[in-house]
Amino acid sequence: MVKLPFELFVGLRYLKAKRKHRFISFITFISLAGVALGVMALIVVLAVMSGFERDMKEKVIGINAALNISMKGLLHGYREVIAKAQSVPRVVSATPYIMGQIIIRGSTQARGVVVRGIDPAGEARTTALGKYMSQGTLLKNGPGVLIGEELARDMGFDVGDAVKLVSPVEVQTPAGPVPVMLERVVEGIFDSGMFEYDSSLVYVDLDTAQKLFRFPDAVHGVSVRVEDLEQTNAVRGDLNRMFAYPYLVTSWMEKNPNLFAAVRMEKKVMFIIVTLIVLVAALNIASTLIMVVMEKTTDIGILKAIGVRQASIMRIFTMEGAVIGVAGAMIGVVAGYLFAEFINPIADAIGWLTGFQLFRSDIYYLDGIPVDLSWARIAVTAGVAIGLSVLAAIYPAWKASRLDPVEALRYE
Repeated sequence: MVKLPFELFVGLRYLKAKRKHRFISFITFISLAGVALGVMALIVVLAVMSGFERDMKEKVIGINAALNISMKGLLHGYREVIAKAQSVPRVVSATPYIMGQIIIRGSTQARGVVVRGIDPAGEARTTALGKYMSQGTLLKNGPGVLIGEELARDMGFDVGDAVKLVSPVEVQTPAGPVPVMLERVVEGIFDSGMFEYDSSLVYVDLDTAQKLFRFPDAVHGVSVRVEDLEQTNAVRGDLNRMFAYPYLVTSWMEKNPNLFAAVRMEKKVMFIIVTLIVLVAALNIASTLIMVVMEKTTDIGILKAIGVRQASIMRIFTMEGAVIGVAGAMIGVVAGYLFAEFINPIADAIGWLTGFQLFRSDIYYLDGIPVDLSWARIAVTAGVAIGLSVLAAIYPAWKASRLDPVEALRYE
């Protein structure tokens, strides 16, 4: 049989109030539940916010690559730029691109979209576009168009359909200026998981893009893939030294600074706000232990009268707070992990029961609530909760250790 330390044994006994003081046991339960709820909320909030940041990063980089080399106006001689970029250490591949706005027309509808002209083989090596293909191929059959899942659904397009691409660039004809218009076949449909891309971005081969915008043998820039995203800034420095002005080397972070800054700020703010729940629970622990000290005044007097030291008395009540904190943190960790793991089915069930859609893809640009569970974050969250619980117990424990045994036993 395992023998508990004296202070822990007494502290555990004190957690259960006498029959006439059942209310204190109820308050103890409320304090424990408060810690558990705070830990669960922290785990879920941090997991979801980190998931948003991770998925946004993956989607943005998956479509746009880590680095871009461009210059003011058109980039001529892009083949030499690609060759030089690929000679830089830690660069995996590079590919040209053209970006612009056009109108895509079907048999009955038309819509303004962003078009990206690509080299299919180079794009497959440099970005994750190939992984996002849900139907068709990555322009392997020659000139064609790739469209997003949302755009295909809204306009009724399918693989094999003919569409017209209308450019804002005009050409002179005997009848006057007319916009450049090309007819192409939908070769594939992609699903990146980001509503913004899937509803307004189309891909064409590089030759089609050059014809749409009346470019000579030139592009807007070159996309560069690096071995590891953590190396982006280092590789960017190497490319900057290789490509001086008028070239411009930009990273994926510079393309979307406000987006990721907002996500990081929201995560910090939510951490502070939800931590207040744990802090309130810790204050409940303090009030609970003050009431326990009042209830156990006689017991404390007896303990001190038989020779129990002040430090031991203080440890008894500090351990009570620690026990409440540990128990609440453990319950919160289990509940938070399960809730975060099954948050999408839970959200779907709530939407089905209430008719209210909790997560709209057209607002958040994602097709589901992303979750990134980290055991390191979970451990820190539990540690914060336990630490606050112990701190909350210090004052009641100190007051208990300072009780005068004579005064405590005067009326007994």
